Amino acid sequence: MSAIEPTLSFSQHRKMARIFLTTLSLLLLLLAPSVAGQAYTPVSSYESQVPFLGRHEDSNTKLTGDSPEERKKFDDRTRYTIPQNAYHSPNKLIEGYYDKTCPDAEKMVATGFRQIVRLNPGAIGHIIRLQFHDCFVNGCDGSILLDFTPSGDMVEKSSMFNGLLLKGSDIIDDIKTRLEKKCPGIVSCADVLAFTTNEAMTMAGLPARRPLGGRRDSIVSLASIVEADNLPMSDWNIDQMMELFGRKGFNIEEMVVMIGAHSVGIAHCDFFMQRALNFNGTGIPDPTLGVEAIEEIRKACPDAGTALFRNPPVNFDATPTVLDNLFFKDMVEKRRSLLITDSHLLEDPRTRPIVEQMAGDPTLFPRRFAEVMIKLTSLNVLTGTEGEVRKICRSTN
Repeated sequence: MSAIEPTLSFSQHRKMARIFLTTLSLLLLLLAPSVAGQAYTPVSSYESQVPFLGRHEDSNTKLTGDSPEERKKFDDRTRYTIPQNAYHSPNKLIEGYYDKTCPDAEKMVATGFRQIVRLNPGAIGHIIRLQFHDCFVNGCDGSILLDFTPSGDMVEKSSMFNGLLLKGSDIIDDIKTRLEKKCPGIVSCADVLAFTTNEAMTMAGLPARRPLGGRRDSIVSLASIVEADNLPMSDWNIDQMMELFGRKGFNIEEMVVMIGAHSVGIAHCDFFMQRALNFNGTGIPDPTLGVEAIEEIRKACPDAGTALFRNPPVNFDATPTVLDNLFFKDMVEKRRSLLITDSHLLEDPRTRPIVEQMAGDPTLFPRRFAEVMIKLTSLNVLTGTEGEVRKICRSTN
């Protein structure tokens, strides 16, 4: 695809970017192999129409690029923004919220997600990450799930921080469609995501617990808010990480615990391989990496010249579907970490004692992770008459 000429208007940039996303998504869907010869048939038609597969490196198209004036205009339209001192409101959310209006809601979410995980174990990591990306931008309001809003602005999902990089929206579509057939217009998309995240943690080995419900869905979703330092970059230093998490209302210990979500899931070679091959252009590996970790990365990412989208994934630790403390043990005992932001946790004197504590007690991280996730999933929620309950998670009513 040829480069977009600088003379095009912003609306033309946006239109071309959307056309490219849709075309690429459909192409990737056609090329995607089935798992173990089994074809997963989605309940929702939206999964097959706009799957948002892949990663942002797969595209040379810049998805954003709005001017400061346009960015301000977007931000001025935002109804709900996270204040400097983020507001966590678990007291607004309750267990059994749908017991009278949709009694089977929690069971349907759990059953639907378990069926998906049987074919795609990576869904556990996708959903936990999707929840984080929703809550940290504008609160846990399901805004990450929107493809379109009445304003027509670029949505969070289309930001370079999300978009093709983030997976799991199709899973929420599927579960929401099942719920709409049983209880139309009752269960919000924000709650579907939170309930699915709760089930993902249970499947990853944490004790089962009833989820809190009562969230409503936002009608606002803006890529510009994502890019206003509301999500961490893979090359941030520890001070940048602390500032972001502190702004959202989390202390240092809670930040370390939340980053421990990397106990599940994968990272792609293009995000970290230079640490083992040519760290910061020095021609040598990152001195903070252990010898075994360097060799592992070199074997997993053998060709630094390969096109970025062809780089294979690597598990964050040896148990990629289990929320355990191996992620921290590997840091301490093997000096193994993939992302540079993760390595900072061990190197900084403010966070190292917490990492060592998590590594030394196999029961501590799972317990604290569950507690911190309750706090995360109650961040700036919409309740009562705020927002709406979407019928379709990808668009407002």
